[in-house]
Amino acid sequence: MKSIKRIIGNIVLLMITSCMIVPFLYMIITSFKVTYTAYNFDFSFSDITIINYIQIFREKNFMHYFFNSMFISLCGVVLNVLFSSLAGFSFAKKNFRGNDSLFFYMIMTLIIPSQVTMIPLYIIMRTLGWINSYYALILPLPTALGVFMMRQAIINVPDELIDAARIDGCCDLRIFFQIVLPLIKPPIIALTIFTFIGAWNEFLWPLIMTMDDSVRTLTVGLSTLQNQYTVNYGLVMAGATLTFMPSFIFYLIFQKQFVKGITLSGMKG
Repeated sequence: MKSIKRIIGNIVLLMITSCMIVPFLYMIITSFKVTYTAYNFDFSFSDITIINYIQIFREKNFMHYFFNSMFISLCGVVLNVLFSSLAGFSFAKKNFRGNDSLFFYMIMTLIIPSQVTMIPLYIIMRTLGWINSYYALILPLPTALGVFMMRQAIINVPDELIDAARIDGCCDLRIFFQIVLPLIKPPIIALTIFTFIGAWNEFLWPLIMTMDDSVRTLTVGLSTLQNQYTVNYGLVMAGATLTFMPSFIFYLIFQKQFVKGITLSGMKG
């Protein structure tokens, strides 16, 4: 009976996995074809061509878009990991008045859709003169989710280690960088993946904040590519493939640490 349930469960999971993989296969296969319809599901090795990728790399703005997305994503990762881990350390190991209440209200901000905050955030960026700048695209990336993950991970760090370090004369910053951070590497990697993929795939906020190609990201640039080359869906899918691959490779490299980090981040409340 258990084996039958296991077989049925495996079949269901296989069907779900297939449904999720098919769009990616369609994207990759179509990117190697010159096709003028989105419903061209025919595939033969004689139709394979890399002309779409060559044409994209010849576009003068494509590599600039790629650099902007990479720069914004990496800066967002550094900013989010640093500030989230510092805040998580304070909430987890520092006893101050209103600790739990402040943490609770901060976590409650996660239920607010990001679209609701875009108008006031836009007004703030306009007042600061940061429209069409890297500051406007990088600074909003840290969220309460990162603080929550770091707090949950740092709670598991033994208090005895921190107390022993304080007895030896270590200040809080030295304890944080030399003791706490090395012990929470998997959650840090998990947060890094979340932040990188989220920043890399962000579309609406960069669309609002960028007025020209100087700081435009790859996702926004891809939308202009799609408008410019509406008829050749192979070219559009080639651009989508190039946009998808960096975050996918980034996840494959750190997938083991990612799973471990997610597990450690939710062990204790």
